[in-house]
Amino acid sequence: MKQKLNQKQSQKFSLTPQLRRQIELLSNSNKENRKELLALIEKYLDSEEKPVRYFQDLLLLNKYSSFLSSQEFLDKKLYQASHDRNLNEELLEQLKLSNLENYQILIGEYLIDYIDSEGRLSLEVEYGDIKKLINEVFSKNISDKEINYVLKKIQRFEPIGCGYRSIKESLLIQVEEIDLDRKTKYRMRELVEGISNSSLEYKKLNNTDKQILKKLNFLPSFNSSTKEENYIRPDLILKKHEGKFLVILNDKFLNETLYQMISEKINSNLNENDNSIKDEKNIIVGLKKREESLVEIGKIILDLQTDYLEDKGPLLPLGISDIASKSNLSKSTVSRLMSSKFIEIRNKNLPLNYFLQRKVNNKSKKGQDVTSQQLQDKITSLLDNEDVSSPLSDEKIRKKLFEKFDITLARRTVTKYRIALNFESSRNRKS
Repeated sequence: MKQKLNQKQSQKFSLTPQLRRQIELLSNSNKENRKELLALIEKYLDSEEKPVRYFQDLLLLNKYSSFLSSQEFLDKKLYQASHDRNLNEELLEQLKLSNLENYQILIGEYLIDYIDSEGRLSLEVEYGDIKKLINEVFSKNISDKEINYVLKKIQRFEPIGCGYRSIKESLLIQVEEIDLDRKTKYRMRELVEGISNSSLEYKKLNNTDKQILKKLNFLPSFNSSTKEENYIRPDLILKKHEGKFLVILNDKFLNETLYQMISEKINSNLNENDNSIKDEKNIIVGLKKREESLVEIGKIILDLQTDYLEDKGPLLPLGISDIASKSNLSKSTVSRLMSSKFIEIRNKNLPLNYFLQRKVNNKSKKGQDVTSQQLQDKITSLLDNEDVSSPLSDEKIRKKLFEKFDITLARRTVTKYRIALNFESSRNRKS
């Protein structure tokens, strides 16, 4: 008996711990990665530094919102921002009507210029610059106390609480301005503190406390008709510059600043061989890679859906596999990255998954791809313009779709969509 030796060649790809860690961060949820970043911030950075305070306040906004809805709505609901109002102009109008000195008006104008669309006073505002400006224009030396006096005036303009440096500050300002008795105001301050330090549970609140909390506006810059529990912070923002669409990461500057600050602290550590140091460096690399990949996915989606964005056509067929092939990422990674991510387009926050459109002729190897909505529109157009004395059968509709639009479909698919569109059979349509 002849002995045979069968050899099989197999190629094994071994993931290094560093690469495995970066892949893990790439697939993590927003919440999980925020925890990773927060841990590094708390270990290496001073809590009083401006970027740290801003980041922590964003986390606090999420905490307040989640608490009030008793669910993680920030990752689930759609919010259409009321950007039709110009907050800065409204505040400036009230400033001009206030009984302030001319130099105080100039201080107010400077401060209002640094208030963003959410009502927050930018951490980039420098009191030193305001002092120099007032000295140059009015030959007057002012103190921080005088600047804060004007800021407090602005914070009590409508909508009350704007010009805040932290969400908590805005809420406490509102508490003071609400027309309630002293005891109720004290209780409101307790509730705000309780949410801030996570010592309060929504399910343990009585109805009176819940009604008290409803008096607070957790997003003071938005119209009163806006439901705060529908607020979400977009991950990406679409802007048009010189006729071209640009996709940018929300809070990109903040993230880059924090990464740089943490990296400098890590690099100053003398024990470079420490495994924990290596892991922390990998976390920064992984978080950066994740953001880059999310922006890349956003660009791919919007490049393919440009006609829709310019109101020139419907959404085109687009699937996870299409994005994966163009981004060189796995389908599972693309799916995870897109999950619960939102992009702000024309003052509206849309989930990235909104731009995914399944093609009806999925199994076809030739012809144009077509979405369900496109197919419905084309069938409707054909039947609305048919000869009523000789209506189109489903087979004739199928052939016309191929001849006119290069769409290849099975007859049963045409039948299914005709019925869904409430068109009767050709026999019953004949007049």
